[in-house]
Amino acid sequence: MVRRRDLDDEPSLFDLPLDGRVPVEEEDEEEGDRPRPEERPEPIELFVAPPAAEAPSRAAPPAAGAARSREPAPLASRYLAGLADLAVHLALAVALLFGARVLGAQAGLADWPALVLFLVVFSFLYTVLPLAFWGQTPGMAWAGLVARSPGDANLAFGQSARRWLGGLLSAALLGLPALLAAGGRRSVADRISDSDVYLT
Repeated sequence: MVRRRDLDDEPSLFDLPLDGRVPVEEEDEEEGDRPRPEERPEPIELFVAPPAAEAPSRAAPPAAGAARSREPAPLASRYLAGLADLAVHLALAVALLFGARVLGAQAGLADWPALVLFLVVFSFLYTVLPLAFWGQTPGMAWAGLVARSPGDANLAFGQSARRWLGGLLSAALLGLPALLAAGGRRSVADRISDSDVYLT
């Protein structure tokens, strides 16, 4: 039910100014009767940093180039890794000879240099790329070994190539240079490439 008094307080169409401005009427209400604007709550902090005294103590990160303590690779594991890699090379050579016979080609003495060159290139890629990227050949991965530079860094491509040369020397001498690694010492390949082999 609308009271007459309420209707009289509302401006009529003819009471509005023509310039579009609406006059602000002074309110007769007392200061205490005015509705207070809604107070916005304080923002809630989702993360509160602990005081300095209660902050969890974190161990300082190791200095750059600091080597982790690793166990040197035993001689038996080195021989296992070398024999596994050698088995891959021999399997490839047998597959090539068998494939040539299936195709009706006889491998004569004149064909051996090309076969040896192919095996040398395969051996280089088989050894150098995995060493440079992962620090281990497939045979080393099977035996649980990894090669690292001083400071526990990854091998460079030059170091990987020198390790391959050291491996060729050891294979040519029937693995005798690897005997220098007995008792946790460094092998010929380790000394040539300035790297070490550890257990993973």
